[in-house]
Amino acid sequence: MSMLVGMLDDDETHQSRFGVSLNIPGGVLYGQVISRRAYEEEWETSLRDLPGPGSEALARVPRLLREAVDGAVGSGPADRLPRWVHLRDATFLTGAANQTMHFALWRGRLADVAGWSLSLPS
Repeated sequence: MSMLVGMLDDDETHQSRFGVSLNIPGGVLYGQVISRRAYEEEWETSLRDLPGPGSEALARVPRLLREAVDGAVGSGPADRLPRWVHLRDATFLTGAANQTMHFALWRGRLADVAGWSLSLPS
């Protein structure tokens, strides 16, 4: 999964995506895997669209976090491996039917993924 996420992150257009189902603690999550940059851009847009005078300040948070992380991460090959997976239009399923949750954007640690499939439930 790290390799696939890394391929998306290396795509300079940030338009690539693929469907995936992830087995994570508490249930199954499925949606479209997107690049880190696409996630940050969509997150920034959603914050900017919030009502109120603070939306512009909030919209800077994704960029500030990226700059802080990029400055703290080394430049060796192991440091380039992605640590996070980013999903768009994600659905989280638990064992209870009334516990389904939907997320426009979702981010989770790759280390927490116990299993995955390059498919979406039908």
